[in-house]
Amino acid sequence: MKPITPISGSDVFVVNDKNQVLLILRADNNHWSLPGGCQELGETPANCAIRECKEETGFDVEITDLLGTWSSMSYEFINYPHKDNEYCHLMFKADIIGGERTLSSESLDVAWFSEDNLPEISDGHDIRIKFGFDWINNKITKPYFE
Repeated sequence: MKPITPISGSDVFVVNDKNQVLLILRADNNHWSLPGGCQELGETPANCAIRECKEETGFDVEITDLLGTWSSMSYEFINYPHKDNEYCHLMFKADIIGGERTLSSESLDVAWFSEDNLPEISDGHDIRIKFGFDWINNKITKPYFE
């Protein structure tokens, strides 16, 4: 049955010392995205982000900041396979504190990309990735809210 309210999900924006963002190649649409996913019952948004990053990349992360919230109502579904739902995305800045690069059933690849060399991005992640780079480069200093 289709949900009657938006689904809450959390993404992490992680950069390395070369100012590259951590992305996964999604198994469900073969496009790149931030590590993240839907929040489970009994889980906080931050804990969701930590869990999803571990599941999809193998890395343990520590949340440092809330970068903002985005709505799927603000972008067009083109290549995302779950088009019948509405999503509220919370994006967190995070730092790697352990683990190692590992693929999963949800991630065909895990890689680092510079801002000027991004691959084909999954629906809605492009605006969040741009915001994340602007935030870490101090072009933006406040969280984004829709």
